[in-house]
Order: sequence, then structure tokens, then C-alpha cells
Amino acid sequence: MKKIILILSVAITICGIVGCSNSSNNHQGKKVTFLVGEHEYGTPQSLPKFAAQHLDPLGIESSFIFAASDDRTSEACHTFQGIADGLGSADVLVISTRRRYPLEADMAKIRQWIDSGKPTIMIRTASHAFGERTKGEGYQAPSGHASWNTLDVDVLGASYQGHYREKEGENRLNVKAWIEESAASHPIVQQLDFSEPFMIGDKLYEYIESDPEIEVLLSARYEEGEPAHPVAWTNPQDGKRVFYMSPGGLDEMALPQVQSLLKSAVVWGLDD
Repeated sequence: MKKIILILSVAITICGIVGCSNSSNNHQGKKVTFLVGEHEYGTPQSLPKFAAQHLDPLGIESSFIFAASDDRTSEACHTFQGIADGLGSADVLVISTRRRYPLEADMAKIRQWIDSGKPTIMIRTASHAFGERTKGEGYQAPSGHASWNTLDVDVLGASYQGHYREKEGENRLNVKAWIEESAASHPIVQQLDFSEPFMIGDKLYEYIESDPEIEVLLSARYEEGEPAHPVAWTNPQDGKRVFYMSPGGLDEMALPQVQSLLKSAVVWGLDD
């Protein structure tokens, strides 16, 4: 009996220090719907692999809604089959699209999902997931389809300004990222299985005019002495439950730290 008490005491102590999660057995039957429409960063390949490696073992079912085409000259570039059904059965929505324009009825459902406070995970180009631009062909919403040009401010709580250029001749992963000390108590951070800084890609996204309500979880800096850039945060503004991370390229998505971050974000969404 004393041995049992001692073992329990040690287990409780360890959980208090490193954080223990029962995520391996309390998400059976939960469903995550991935909305994917981009080919610049390879998430049509990396996200199904991520789901199989990190969500399937938790009993989480993943379904994928892919754009019908990547051809900007075709309306199929903005065609997503099954959004209504996908959202109807989902517990979490993950968005990885870049300037795609779903049907008006589908866009209305996406807006309703986010505005109602349902868990939404947004990756890299999702800051301009449905945003139009004048440069290039196929960047205006076709008739019957809808854009959302202010999604960055409306949903992420910050204004997207584009990305910095990569530094030629250097290792692609050459920017140091770290967990912000101010976010140590956030549920996503508490479930992460890394603590040391790590290197991410140098095409950092620039964001300005951040809403004071957003909570930055991870930041990155090119070199010591240079300004820090937010690379992952949550936005609870107006009852939203939104997580965003700017790492999303194939090399970044292969990093254990980024995989851990995304997994923790999904679990955070399910734990609402």
C-alpha cells in the first residue's frame, strides 16, 4: 500500500513539473476537417501526413476538403466539394488556403463557423486565405463565389503585410523561434513537448496593428538585436477561438516542434 501511495505521489509531482495530458484517450470520435487550397507550401502533402502521424493515434478522425484544381485560369481553383457536410460534422476546422474564393453559400458557412466561436486553426497563407488582389490572373472571385479581404484583421487580429525575402546562399531554416515566457500558462504551450528555441524558415510574415487581445505564443527573430516577429498566436476577440501559425512550408512542417505546436493547437480546440 505504501508503494502504491509513493508511486502516485511521484506521478503527481512529475505531472506538476512537466505537464501531463490524457489527450491520448479523451478525443476518440472527434473530427477535424481540413480545408486545403494552396500549392506554394505543400500542405496538401504535409497535412494528411501530419494527421496520420499525430491525430489518428488519438482517435481523432480527419477529413480533407481539397480545391478541385490549382489552375488559376479555371473556376475549379475555387471549387471545394463538401464544405457544408464537412463543417456540419466537424469539431475543429483547419484552414490552409491561399487566395481561393469558395461559393457564396460556403463562404457564409465558414464565416458563421468562425464568428460563432467554433475552434479554427489557420496555417501560413490562411492569413489571406480568401483575399483578392489585382496582380495576376485568377485572383478575383468569380461570379457566385465570395472573397474575404479583411480576414487577417477580422479573424487573426492583425494586418498581414506580406513576407520577407529569403536570404540567398543560406540554410533555409535560419531564423530562431521560441516560446514567449508570457504565454507559459496557455493550454497550447503547456502541451508542447519542446522548450528550447528552434530554427524556422526565413520567409517570415510581417504583421502590424495587432489587436491587444491576441496572445502571442511563439516569436522569431532573424538576428540578435533585430525586432521579434510573432509566428503563432491565439485570438479570443469577440468570442472567437482562433489559433494561427505562420510556419507552414514542407521543411517547417517536418520539424518536430512545428508538428508538436499544431497537434497541441488541435487538442486545445477539441478541449473547449
